[in-house]
Amino acid sequence: MGNWVVLADALTDVDRLGVRIRDVLTGTVMSVMLVVSVVVTWRQSKSVLAAAGAFLGAAALWFAVMNAIVFRDSIGQTIKPGGGAVPPVTEGRGPGVVRVVDPAAGSGPDGEAQ
Repeated sequence: MGNWVVLADALTDVDRLGVRIRDVLTGTVMSVMLVVSVVVTWRQSKSVLAAAGAFLGAAALWFAVMNAIVFRDSIGQTIKPGGGAVPPVTEGRGPGVVRVVDPAAGSGPDGEAQ
């Protein structure tokens, strides 16, 4: 029984470590990237307007990264496979394709020459 407790504690520790790494990446690294992009843009162009554009672009990217889970869930709810015009796929089968061929004149019911 003790081995299971140790395993559960190890899994909990790994999960907490993953959460902390994600927080560092989304918080600190994204902040540094925002500042660096604004500074590099300003140094290359010497334009406050270009630096402001770089700031807005980096801020939009930062917002998207911070809210990635919300965007993922909302896309899954609003975009339906098939666009809504096609009936839903059931039991792994999609809509079928039917090909209609007109028999040539003088042919039999199977389309073969008589």
